[in-house]
Amino acid sequence: MKQYIVILTLLFSGSLFSQTLERSVIGSSGRTLSNTNASLDFTVGELVIATLSNGTTTLNQGFHQEVIILQLKLSPVVFLQGPLVTSGTVIMDDSLRSNGLLPATSPYADSVTCEATVFDITGNNAIIDWIWISLRDKNDPTVVLASQSGLLQADGDIVSVDGISALEFDLPSDSYYIAVNHRNHVAVMSANTVALGTSTVTSIDLSDATASVFGGSNSVVDMGNGIFAMIAGDFDENGQIQNTDTNVVIQLLGISGYSKADIDMNGQVQNSDINSILNTNIGKGVQF
Repeated sequence: MKQYIVILTLLFSGSLFSQTLERSVIGSSGRTLSNTNASLDFTVGELVIATLSNGTTTLNQGFHQEVIILQLKLSPVVFLQGPLVTSGTVIMDDSLRSNGLLPATSPYADSVTCEATVFDITGNNAIIDWIWISLRDKNDPTVVLASQSGLLQADGDIVSVDGISALEFDLPSDSYYIAVNHRNHVAVMSANTVALGTSTVTSIDLSDATASVFGGSNSVVDMGNGIFAMIAGDFDENGQIQNTDTNVVIQLLGISGYSKADIDMNGQVQNSDINSILNTNIGKGVQF
């Protein structure tokens, strides 16, 4: 009982000096509340020991505890054929970023946004484009359980919208198929399920071998240097490179900016974009 009196006294005395402390949940480990003039430490607290209800009003006895949501942490690696430079260091061209063409809002279904300063990062960790990541059911990979936008770095790492952190998913620890989509490349999915947990970040490299992805050599293209990249040119995102993809790109020749027809992602739709599809990729791709 003395503990409650102490807290009430501190709150009352604080109000005499026009100091406002917002209400907050008190955890069993204690909390610190502060404003510019005062700081108040709580070292009391206990579990919610009972819940009473008359059907209209609910009363919890004891102190409420903070709820910590454990999330799956994932760090995938992929490369895109279009902007990939394989002479010397394996890295993807970041012309969209360096020319100020990357949008701060994702082009994918969640329309998530990022801070514009994320695109200030240069070098291996420079952001080259938005990308879409899905976790699929271990028993049926056609069933999508969770998806989100991410950012693709020049060195192949996929990170969260802060440009640094691993991806997080609100799903229980389990095994999942991992799929990655890009707006003008053939999507890839892990050939096998991957065990994901909340205690550590799980890394998966979908570029290290054809055996890493569903569909094998039809899903990725060998770029040399041990890198297998997502196949460029799937303009309509139907899972396969077709003449229709090329026809659309031809109609958009000369366009500048952030365009799906810009296959090599240099900021302009050019004949080289068409050639990259015709020369190597027609007929490739796999649907899942």
